[in-house]
Amino acid sequence: MSDKPIPLGEVKFILLHHSGCPRTGFHYQINVDGSIRGLLADDIRGQHPHSIGIVVEGNFDEKKPETTQINALKQLILDLKLKYPTAELGAHRQVRGDKKTSCPGRKFPVKELLAWSRSKLIEERDAQVAHIIEIQYGP
Repeated sequence: MSDKPIPLGEVKFILLHHSGCPRTGFHYQINVDGSIRGLLADDIRGQHPHSIGIVVEGNFDEKKPETTQINALKQLILDLKLKYPTAELGAHRQVRGDKKTSCPGRKFPVKELLAWSRSKLIEERDAQVAHIIEIQYGP
């Protein structure tokens, strides 16, 4: 078997995990303090094919993530959606074949993040794009 990374291919999903998950192969890690650490290049296949994997530090079967982590996660999702506009947000537990996992945890606000991604994310993306255009082309 080769040690060469497998190319990712088309990004279809942004999948959320918590560090209580026994899996590996994530693209980004969000630490308790809200800092974001890159683990794999976006164009390298991680844990799931056609997916960018984000692991949030903590075991969210036991407690909710910190507000700093959720804010950092939203910013990372926004950045990823600018790069991969058709990618859908999902939780590890939604992956076919992984039905026995609760990842990213029973206390992780998946429903709230999905609702945000369907409504507020678009507004925030448009505001960020308008800001970028203003900086580049404004007076």
